[in-house]
Amino acid sequence: MLATLKLNPTGLAKIRRLTGTSLDREFAEKIHVDPGTVSRVLTGKAAPGPKFIAGCIEAFGGDCFTDLFDVVPTDEDTAA
Repeated sequence: MLATLKLNPTGLAKIRRLTGTSLDREFAEKIHVDPGTVSRVLTGKAAPGPKFIAGCIEAFGGDCFTDLFDVVPTDEDTAA
């Protein structure tokens, strides 16, 4: 089974509240990604990529990972 990461909106709201990053632009600056990337991830148009994930961990610490992200199975089958 393949899996991917999905942003957890409740955990994100908690982190943003605690860090004072209520605006998407502030959040993007904090994790060193483009505001457009934040917008696409927040709207579900894109999955969080390595730079987004690493930026979150760098900015908020490794303990934030389980607050910010959920591991979800994908519908894709692995090729044999």
